[in-house]
Amino acid sequence: MVTRSTVDRVVRRAIVALSLAAALLVAPVGAAGAQSTTTLPVDQGDRSVIPAPNSGREPSDSGDRGGWAQLALFGIMAAGSAAIFGRVLWAGHQKSRAAKAP
Repeated sequence: MVTRSTVDRVVRRAIVALSLAAALLVAPVGAAGAQSTTTLPVDQGDRSVIPAPNSGREPSDSGDRGGWAQLALFGIMAAGSAAIFGRVLWAGHQKSRAAKAP
């Protein structure tokens, strides 16, 4: 039988090894990102980070913002969430009903 202290030691070593591996993988990415530079426009008049309402363009492709594909995806996700929520409610109802029956 393996003692608890041995299991704890193995778990700690595994966590340290995974943390070290993650740090070694992230370090080159961070160094490469530090070398890149960006240029920002100096003065472009009265531009804001937040665009004015109705200042965009109409969706022309199915993958554009507000296009039919995005709206269909929203509908599918809403229907899926409603189905899951309904199933959970139904299971709770059945469980309470079974508990009341002798």
